[in-house]
Amino acid sequence: MVQGSIEALTKEELLQLYRVARKINSIEDLKQLLSEVMDIAIETVGAERGFLVLLEGDEISVRVARGMDKEDVENPEEISYTILKEVVKTKKPVLTANAKSDPRFSGAQSVLLYNILSIVAVPLIKKGRLVGVIYLDSRTQKRTFTEHDLLFLSSFADLAAIAIENAEAREKLELENIRLRGVLGEKFGRASIVGKSKALMEVMEMVERVKLTDVPVLLEGESGVGKELIARYIHFTGPRRKGPFVPIYCGAFPETLLESELFGYKKGAFTGAVEDKKGLFEEADGGTFFLDEVSEIPAGVQVKLLRVLEEGKFRRLGETKERQVDVRIISATNRILEHEVTEGRFRQDLYYRLKVVKIRIPPLRERREDIPLLVEHFLELFTGGEKKITPRALEALMEYDWPGNVRELENTISYAVVMCRDDKIDVKHLPPEISGEVIHTEKPRTLREIEREAIIQALASTGGNKKKAAELLGISTKTLYNKIKEYGL
Repeated sequence: MVQGSIEALTKEELLQLYRVARKINSIEDLKQLLSEVMDIAIETVGAERGFLVLLEGDEISVRVARGMDKEDVENPEEISYTILKEVVKTKKPVLTANAKSDPRFSGAQSVLLYNILSIVAVPLIKKGRLVGVIYLDSRTQKRTFTEHDLLFLSSFADLAAIAIENAEAREKLELENIRLRGVLGEKFGRASIVGKSKALMEVMEMVERVKLTDVPVLLEGESGVGKELIARYIHFTGPRRKGPFVPIYCGAFPETLLESELFGYKKGAFTGAVEDKKGLFEEADGGTFFLDEVSEIPAGVQVKLLRVLEEGKFRRLGETKERQVDVRIISATNRILEHEVTEGRFRQDLYYRLKVVKIRIPPLRERREDIPLLVEHFLELFTGGEKKITPRALEALMEYDWPGNVRELENTISYAVVMCRDDKIDVKHLPPEISGEVIHTEKPRTLREIEREAIIQALASTGGNKKKAAELLGISTKTLYNKIKEYGL
């Protein structure tokens, strides 16, 4: 803060600061905010021109250059860099009523060249960090700046620095979100769906048609075939890719909890509802909601889900107000949903709403020709291509029926990578149910011994990184921690 105190400001000036703070903090766009800050500063102290400067690393960047009539200054370089650098260096404001006669600046080339008379410049500081500078000047005797102008402008600069940093943070977050959406688009693009079998190509032909629409899609297929991967592909390559992708596993919740997860609740709706909670439908607004294992939804919740599909409307628990959402529904089940309808466990009208387009994802045993490509993909993922598989081991993988489908194949390759100490994965490195062999050392090892060795090798190969080791082993990090504790590792 400058000499004097904020108490020296008049009541009207304090009210003006309050109004200004509310105004600038309501502006989210950084460019618009900078222009508004500049216009307020010029108008408040009656300056002829104003320059708003931001620091970008060690560089000084003039972001806004305006005149008193809110027109842009033709040459943004018509500024005293001598004074700017002084403020940047000291983090203190500068005030001069007559720069030409002020011994500090009278020799500055810009003061003489641009005929600058009175100057006031204040730093924009947030948490001790210099964000930028507000620089105002006048080239006539009509307006010379005073200590009171400096006091008000410094108080305003404190408010502006906070607003600018917040807007910059929002802008960075938006750019990061755009980048991440691009990364996700690449991650869940066509290259993420490995295979070229006729069965898979038929699925992808249907997927390519529906991804550009908003129709509900029902994905049927056994556990582990990649239903969520297909759902993510539809979202991240379709028109809703800029919106959220919100998945929920419906079988993980009892009826009352599932209802509150889907629709949210009002404070006081039940014991423990200490504040309003937004449901997942609201979280998914503008994007895609993926209902995994939709057949697990209880009958009471099915009724409410039907209404969302029909009208896009719902109510939070304990609330009378209706809410509207724009959500695309993709659902998945490992059962034949039509059979569930016949047996009376699933509403027929909801079934017809969900299966506007129904796509069956084939099990891995129906597309065996994709196994070599998937094996190559997982080896690249887990080892960077450093390990290969022998023809004999690949043949064993091709002959296996894969009840756990692609997920089981992924875990199998993860297991083989851990068990193989050289660069060639052979039959002996595969799980016994696939290799048909019993692993022997000098004496038969127990399953605990095999598991303990696998964990040790996974930890060693990942440099002790437990999260990566868990991924390599195909188990959760929590399970790995429990196993480490159990085996005293």
